[in-house]
Amino acid sequence: MVERICPACRHGNPLENRYCGACGAALTESDALAPRESTALAPRSFPLALSPAQMRQIGAALALGAATLAVEVGKAWLRRRMGSTTAGASLTPAPTTAVTVPTVVEPFKITTTIVSQRVVEVWEHGELVRQVIERHVWRRED
Repeated sequence: MVERICPACRHGNPLENRYCGACGAALTESDALAPRESTALAPRSFPLALSPAQMRQIGAALALGAATLAVEVGKAWLRRRMGSTTAGASLTPAPTTAVTVPTVVEPFKITTTIVSQRVVEVWEHGELVRQVIERHVWRRED
């Protein structure tokens, strides 16, 4: 896409605008046309230079993260090492106890059933011609 650059504030505007959206200056036909970036709403430049205070904060956070990671790795290594030496040192197996699993008793289920029936009879000249029976059953289990 192409956008129109404001001569007063250098703001990019769509081609159909007659006035700048940022400062309100009139845009003329002779204003320069420039291709619009695909990320027109994104910031045009990022601050790459960090202050010394920001660098210290970043360095402290990285150092703390690395120290935490090292401590966690050391703890895992010690835990694994201590587990392997105690398993090899004991010659007699530890007595095992039988664990009984409690039986699950299901509660009684209450079932409610409703039956509705409608009978339609069609009579012509004193004789039963047609009989329609509609039956509906609703069942609910609690």
